[in-house]
Amino acid sequence: MGNRLAIAISSAALVVAVLGVSPLGGAAIRAGTQATGLSGKNTTGPRGPRGPRGRRGPRGGPGRPGQRGPTGAKGATGAKGATGAAGVPATQRWAVVAGDGTLVRGRGLNASNPVSRLGAGSYTVAFASVNLANCAWTESIASSVNSAPSSGYLTSNQDAFTNVVDVHTYVTSGMAADQPFMLTVFC
Repeated sequence: MGNRLAIAISSAALVVAVLGVSPLGGAAIRAGTQATGLSGKNTTGPRGPRGPRGRRGPRGGPGRPGQRGPTGAKGATGAKGATGAAGVPATQRWAVVAGDGTLVRGRGLNASNPVSRLGAGSYTVAFASVNLANCAWTESIASSVNSAPSSGYLTSNQDAFTNVVDVHTYVTSGMAADQPFMLTVFC
């Protein structure tokens, strides 16, 4: 009888081994284990205790910005403020001179002899109480009330006297000629 038991166990092991590797045997084993609840999933029994909580994962990046909200109502206009004091003009020294050397209008000039015509296209403009060494000036050929300019150009430089600017006007050919001009001094 001992031989028979050994042969029966060997035969059963052989059948399981042969059927376990074949598609038919695998299907039979899967069907048998699911029917008996041996698949590792307890489908018919009570649920077991919950396991411990895992570690918290890394924080995600910032999300996309949301939609912009509606614009609020515009507030009422405030009351008008008081008018401020008048400021100092950008320059207090300037002259508009006609081609013949006549002062048309100006400000901050020497009262006794503001403009002198020295010859054709050569003028001096004297300002009151200022040393022009630390100032800048600009000039341009321009019309005045007494005369209209022709096309040309002019040059200027500081005179030997500290408050005087020499102005020389020319026509486009380069010859000295009387031209009306404007001179502005910034200190």
